[in-house]
Amino acid sequence: MVERLKHAIEKARALREAQAAEQPAAGVAAAPRPSSPAASAPAGSSAAVSETDAFWSSLRELELRPERLHRSRIVTHDKSDLAHIPFDLLRTRLMKVLRDNGWRRVAITSPTKGCGKTLVAANLAFSLARQPDYRTLLIDMDLKAPEMARILGQKEASPLAWLLSGRTQPEAALMRVGMNLALGLNGERVRDSTEMIQDEKTVSLLASITERLDPDVVIYDLPPLLVSDDAIAFVQHVDCVLLVAAAGQTTAKDIESCERMFAGQVNFLGVLLNKAEDGVNRKAYEYA
Repeated sequence: MVERLKHAIEKARALREAQAAEQPAAGVAAAPRPSSPAASAPAGSSAAVSETDAFWSSLRELELRPERLHRSRIVTHDKSDLAHIPFDLLRTRLMKVLRDNGWRRVAITSPTKGCGKTLVAANLAFSLARQPDYRTLLIDMDLKAPEMARILGQKEASPLAWLLSGRTQPEAALMRVGMNLALGLNGERVRDSTEMIQDEKTVSLLASITERLDPDVVIYDLPPLLVSDDAIAFVQHVDCVLLVAAAGQTTAKDIESCERMFAGQVNFLGVLLNKAEDGVNRKAYEYA
């Protein structure tokens, strides 16, 4: 299975390179990063920076329980498990890609359910949060089957639909971990999720939140690509997308189908193989 996945990935990469050599894909140019208040402030002025920091401070601080994070396999929070290393490598590579291209809106999805995309999104966010000068916003946009609140042990998360519809203000709906990780969790499924995702009010509100928080990266945990039209409806609003595949579950056909759906819609970062049996070679990292 792993060899077939590798073959599919290599084939897709070759196809993308050939397409890029012919002409740029229509509609996937990176949107310019919204000007932050700090960027428009006069030299020496701290007012705009203080406004951004004040918004961060207004968010309710999330109380995390280490034992719950460990049970949920959030391994990047305290680095106590060497399994954090692959996520840290992903973090470093992602940061470089974002800087090189002027991007910051990243979608994470999978072909089908059960691939571990939410766990990848959470671990990546906590890995980024360990960068003291790097701010991250993580939003659970899997409206049909939200999982982020559960794996973080937040049973009382408010419905994200309240925020996206304007019923709840961002200061009341969003939470934070420290001063460089903000979370948009979801405590209730949304029946008409595709319609809400495609609503201009949703797009405008998310853009406003991004501008006010001014994070270095925004991570959207999207639904599986092949089970509904939610994810493909949303990717037009991000700069790039990462596909999470599961060893022993995801097929080469699944990946090829996702590649075709992304073509001309969004910049595709590649495929992350999850649930591989090899694991982390602990002795390879025992050098300190």
